[in-house]
Amino acid sequence: MAQAIAQKHMIEQYGPYGSQCPENYSFQLQEGESIKEVIVRHGFIVDAIGFVVAKPCGGTYTKMFGGTCGNESKIVLKCGEKITGISGTNGNYKYQHNQCVIATMKIHTNFCPTGYGPFGQGKGIECSAKEFKSPMPLDGPVVGVFGRHNNYLESVGIFVKKMVRHA
Repeated sequence: MAQAIAQKHMIEQYGPYGSQCPENYSFQLQEGESIKEVIVRHGFIVDAIGFVVAKPCGGTYTKMFGGTCGNESKIVLKCGEKITGISGTNGNYKYQHNQCVIATMKIHTNFCPTGYGPFGQGKGIECSAKEFKSPMPLDGPVVGVFGRHNNYLESVGIFVKKMVRHA
């Protein structure tokens, strides 16, 4: 006789990468929601990150974190495509009182493991930019983000839905 395996979901956090000042945004998908698009606003650095989220009832809504400047790039996720990690660089931005910001960023998915991007040119960063990378592969999909934002994206971290199996 086969033994039933119970599954429990646990949320793990990775980051924030970038500024270590207190976080001022946090977003997690609700049960049944999924990310349909990733929106990144960028120029010299990463201005903002956002998501178009599909609700279980069929509608969508958009959540954006950061400023309104820069060019907008959209990653339209294919059916079955999930965000699996983030990577990039951060450093002190000379045009924003040397505040720490996300200078460049890539969005990694199960269909594009090398990542979409990089977004942001990493220009205007004093000294050398520091690299960051969430653990890859993760134990589950990315289900949200957290960090700090103002005129720019100062830091970003991810929430991961991990499957825990109990025999």
